[in-house]
Amino acid sequence: MDQLHTAREQRFLDMAGEMADDFAKRAAIHDEEGSFPFENYERLKESGYTRLIIPESLGGLGATMLERIKAQERLAQGCGATALAINMHFNSVGLLVDLYRKFKAPNVEHKLRRIAAERLICGGSGSEPDNAIIALRPRTEARRVDGGWMVNGRKIFGTQSVAIDHFLFEATCEDGPHGPTIITCFVSPRDTPGLNFKDDWHVMGMRATASRSSELKDAFVPDVDVVLQRRVSQSGRITKVFAKAPFTIGAPYIGIAVSARDFTVEFMRERRRFPLKNPMSHLPAVYNKVGEMDLLIEGARAAMWKAAAEMDADHPASWSRKAVAARMIAVENSVRVVDLALRAVGGSSYFKRLPLERLFRDVRAGLYHPFDSDETLEFLGKSAFGIPLFDGLDPV
Repeated sequence: MDQLHTAREQRFLDMAGEMADDFAKRAAIHDEEGSFPFENYERLKESGYTRLIIPESLGGLGATMLERIKAQERLAQGCGATALAINMHFNSVGLLVDLYRKFKAPNVEHKLRRIAAERLICGGSGSEPDNAIIALRPRTEARRVDGGWMVNGRKIFGTQSVAIDHFLFEATCEDGPHGPTIITCFVSPRDTPGLNFKDDWHVMGMRATASRSSELKDAFVPDVDVVLQRRVSQSGRITKVFAKAPFTIGAPYIGIAVSARDFTVEFMRERRRFPLKNPMSHLPAVYNKVGEMDLLIEGARAAMWKAAAEMDADHPASWSRKAVAARMIAVENSVRVVDLALRAVGGSSYFKRLPLERLFRDVRAGLYHPFDSDETLEFLGKSAFGIPLFDGLDPV
């Protein structure tokens, strides 16, 4: 369906669209090989897309959340893996932007200016193996030493691990001056002995994201690379800063859904089947599914775009609830769209010569980002009644 965009939004959409059309030519190859799209990243750097959300005063393009998710949706129509990977860059940079706006810390400002000027790639990992409550307390341990911290622990899902210049992660210091403290670190992998990524990303979908796990063994983090210290939460309350990351995940998956929908329309438009007089696009079993796809995509966009616009306006106070709700709608609707595409196209969709089987695998990755759908419903339901999210669980 036709959409209304501002001139600024269209500028970012055009930038993303030009690259998406190029990335689409190689998406199947990178998926088949499980290779990282380094050439795509060079285009992202050269175009300035990597500095999309950095404030203009710091050398960036100053995109709002709404402008960002619209651009990311368009980029994913060409290569979902590239769009998801660079989204993790934006999540890491976005945290720095929020910290800069709130605290004006010189070390954060310096990092943002460098990222913009040198087109650096930032990644991170907010997940750990066997830790269901990382929002409360990362199991990765930090110990205070002269000039910084000594860190030990493991992280998983370190998207774009082979391309990052800065790595974002959190660790818990048990003996902080005001009790257990979580430190947020932003380090250079190449300059941090003891930080290593494993070659263990052998997966069903999103194969080109290089989302490898990592290990920190006596990794020294200097004070200048600690961008935030906060006390361990006992309530599981999610602040707006940390709710942005899961929210933005929805946009690339909508883009994948749009790609599947558009391919289905073009592929089935004139497709013939004996002894039918008209093309298969005239069959209710086909056009009804396309109609449902359009409804699902519009619903996903409506939820995402509305939540993004309210976040940009710094309203309402319950933004985190709307964020996780919108993300769930976006992901679940997108998964359903791709399912419908395979059903509409039929057996041909099972073959790798068509992009649908890749889109089918890639879109399912959206189901596993935290919060997943069950966790989202639990969060929304409990918060409606004022019940702590981790009520009944030991956060230690």
